[in-house]
Amino acid sequence: MAGRGDILRVDLSSGRISAEPMPAELRLRYLGGEGINTYLLWQHFLRVDPRIDGLSPDNVLVAGLGPLGGTGWGGGSKMKWTFKSPAYGLFGDSVSGGFLGSHLRWAGYDHVVITGRAERPVYLWIEDGKVELRDAGHLWGKDTEETAHALKRELGPGVETACIGPGGEHLVRYACIIVSEHRAAGRAGGGAVMGSKNLKAIAVRGTRGIGVHDPPGYLRSMDALLQAQGRIPARQRAGWKSFGTLIITGNYQRIGVNGYRNNQFAALPEEKYQKLSHRWYQEHVVTTPFSCSPGCLWACGASFRTSGSLPEFQDYKPEYAAVAGFGIMSDIPDMVEVARLNALCRRHGLDIIEVGACSAFLMELWQRGIVTGEDIAEWAGEPLGFEWGSSGSVARLIEAIATQSNTLGELFRGGVYRAAQRIGEMKGCDALRYALYGKAGAAFIEEVRHTHSWAVNMAVASRGACHLKAFGTLDKMNRPDISKHYFGTPEGAEPLSPKLKGASSAAAEDRAALVNSLGLCTFLQFFDPLTYPESLFAQALEALTGEKYTPQELIDAGKRTVNLEKAFNSRLGLGRQD
Repeated sequence: MAGRGDILRVDLSSGRISAEPMPAELRLRYLGGEGINTYLLWQHFLRVDPRIDGLSPDNVLVAGLGPLGGTGWGGGSKMKWTFKSPAYGLFGDSVSGGFLGSHLRWAGYDHVVITGRAERPVYLWIEDGKVELRDAGHLWGKDTEETAHALKRELGPGVETACIGPGGEHLVRYACIIVSEHRAAGRAGGGAVMGSKNLKAIAVRGTRGIGVHDPPGYLRSMDALLQAQGRIPARQRAGWKSFGTLIITGNYQRIGVNGYRNNQFAALPEEKYQKLSHRWYQEHVVTTPFSCSPGCLWACGASFRTSGSLPEFQDYKPEYAAVAGFGIMSDIPDMVEVARLNALCRRHGLDIIEVGACSAFLMELWQRGIVTGEDIAEWAGEPLGFEWGSSGSVARLIEAIATQSNTLGELFRGGVYRAAQRIGEMKGCDALRYALYGKAGAAFIEEVRHTHSWAVNMAVASRGACHLKAFGTLDKMNRPDISKHYFGTPEGAEPLSPKLKGASSAAAEDRAALVNSLGLCTFLQFFDPLTYPESLFAQALEALTGEKYTPQELIDAGKRTVNLEKAFNSRLGLGRQD
């Protein structure tokens, strides 16, 4: 069938590798990407006790890209990674850009299911239907950049990689997976799952491409997507394309939701904001824009290098999460330093949201005299100060966490929630009151009290206090037209009213799961169902695969996925109180 790939299964314990065709019924009910990943995880944990630790060999790692990903349709190609989270102890998944997911589909596989644990470090090598496990002893201990470069030298041109750094190797519970060297499956600890399985990397080269049922129809669906994008105001399109999520800093400063100094304040002092704004970035660095994954109309990613009198530095553009965690939360008003810390997390393979929350939390404890210089010297084995803005100390914290080389790193191995519990016990105080967390992990590092649906989204998300399981577009973006579309009334868009916030959160969750199941960039849900209606996705799917879906059937597939994720958490005992 056009546009469809197989399921690849890899048992690291036995070394057994097998492939099986994708059942048509599974496609109809869950589409692909997040949906089928979640179903495959659910099926695994019908045979395995779901209460296992996320670092157990009995955990599963599922990677999959939905049907529109890797086809050049125009909505990007975003891959889902699904597992039980070692960071939060519940359902876990994360999304990444990069090119590995597309190469996986071009090699003939839409989903990879990895179980067991290898006796020694290995990497998984996939090339056009040929699959093998290879020794990774020479890669163990390398950072993510070194690993990717070594694999490309070893395997030749056209290879894409997903790998872990020291954070994953040392089982830091929020370690992430770095894809194509510069994109991260950041949340929930997928890198720790790989480390626990002795799986250093996945390398793929695919050249087979993806068959299209109706090529002229598919081109027409691409034209329809271009027309939809054209309805977005030109200024908004240009800002997003030029800066990506960096532009959010200014929007949040305007409405007062930048969580300055560990959310003690909701806006930065103006002189500090100016140093972290997208305008500063535009004026002081030279950028080279690119798309982070195949088939993206936006190309909001970029590499950059400093210019003028700034210290020489070049890397990939930091996104809002890095600016928020280090620049705003930790009060480091220096875009280049933020980029350095972002790069350090990427090379070590650590979630920047969790690290940012840990850094800001430690700084507030220092501010309040709960943690002293004597404490840090004892824990780190060297004198470090954690005054607000201490970027050098944050760098040392990142290295300590990734390498687990001292007590300071060990304290933060489990994230901000567990660190607050341990430090509170050690210091005889309630340190947890200064931690920004939800369901045992770092919440997204911004102020949420201004937008009820945003707060609800984080409260009910299946993978912790997560900002990407749904977008609070109605009230956050002041969109009464979307409220009328969903509910027949504009009331759901009133920012400070609780009306319809549960309903709007549910609608946003279903649409988020749909977009992630199709293999598209999550910002297609951010730009709402009026700009990118479900009928647009249905048109593309029919042309690609020959299968017809109504808009409601697509929404139902998203809803089915959300319900299954929360059913998994229900098996673990989570309820309304969580």
